[in-house]
Amino acid sequence: MSLPIFAAAPTPLLRALPPRTTRSALNLAAALALGALGALCTLASARADVAPSALVRTAPLQRGVLTRSVAAVGTVRTASGGTLSVDFARAVRVRQVLVRPGQAVRRGQVLLEVDNTPAGHAVYAQAREALRFAQSELDRLLQLQRQQLATQSQVDAARRSLADARATLAAQQAQGLDQARQIVRAPFDGLVQSLQATPGMQLAAGAVALSLAPRAGLQAVVGVDPRQASELAPGTVARLASVFDPARSVQATVLDVAGRVDPASGRVELRLALGATPRWLLPGLAVQATLPLHAWKGWLVPRQAVLRDADGQAYVFQDDHGHARRVSVRVRGDEGERSAITGALRASLPLVVLGNYELSNGMALRTSGDGAKGQAR
Repeated sequence: MSLPIFAAAPTPLLRALPPRTTRSALNLAAALALGALGALCTLASARADVAPSALVRTAPLQRGVLTRSVAAVGTVRTASGGTLSVDFARAVRVRQVLVRPGQAVRRGQVLLEVDNTPAGHAVYAQAREALRFAQSELDRLLQLQRQQLATQSQVDAARRSLADARATLAAQQAQGLDQARQIVRAPFDGLVQSLQATPGMQLAAGAVALSLAPRAGLQAVVGVDPRQASELAPGTVARLASVFDPARSVQATVLDVAGRVDPASGRVELRLALGATPRWLLPGLAVQATLPLHAWKGWLVPRQAVLRDADGQAYVFQDDHGHARRVSVRVRGDEGERSAITGALRASLPLVVLGNYELSNGMALRTSGDGAKGQAR
């Protein structure tokens, strides 16, 4: 069974043309179609021959130390045991107070003046009289002994009484009862930490008039998270800055780490010794300490430059004269947006820091600078 053959009817435009002209137009159209098809095939073949490439951004390799640190807030305090409490072994009456709390004082500067109380005067007068009487009694008994009117035991008892009277008077002189007025001066450069005395006030024996903290030997007490406290040890060098002016900072050293969590703050306290005591560093000042936890040496790279394969192996790409070179690395540590890595990296080859996710080993690279030039052309 043969299929019927249908002839395409000529279009009205071709039907209107003479036969010879119609054949010429059809031949020309066929030639143009064949030429276009050949050009398309040639372009597709040329594109198939071009190797794939990726646009990346690179940066030079740099060695260094990456440090992970923790910030802790606290206050400046006087050194433990360094504060001097000014008190008196006797009752006194405050005559003048020449300083105020928080005032900086120089060595030898007058802090306050006190007078003995009337009761103190009476006690001292009695001690002096007891000594005078004990001396005269011994002299009398010695004279009687020479006349054989007093025994040796009586003389010995008089000598003991005289020694007791002398000791009592010396003790009262040591307490300052022999001074009608006493002037108290600062024994060192320091700060008046607290002041309890006021003019006209009577202080009992042993009562503290004021506290003086030395300018040298200040400490800072800061609190850290209990999870980080175990990573800090005495001798760690930190940086201490004012909370109100971070540009002002000094070096500090960890003295000790508390062995318990403070129930009020929920943190572990650290004591830091200050290497210097500038004028702005005052007791009670709020400070922030930057404490290093870890330090890693290696190549310092952007964190995004490090990739991992399905097995968890870390790797990076370097630009090896226009081609991607994959290098397996070990990540020593991360901090912020940077990582410290080690591996068989070539220091002379730049590192791919952007566009590395689509790379494979040996792939052709175009840097961001080359891309910009291509767009300009």
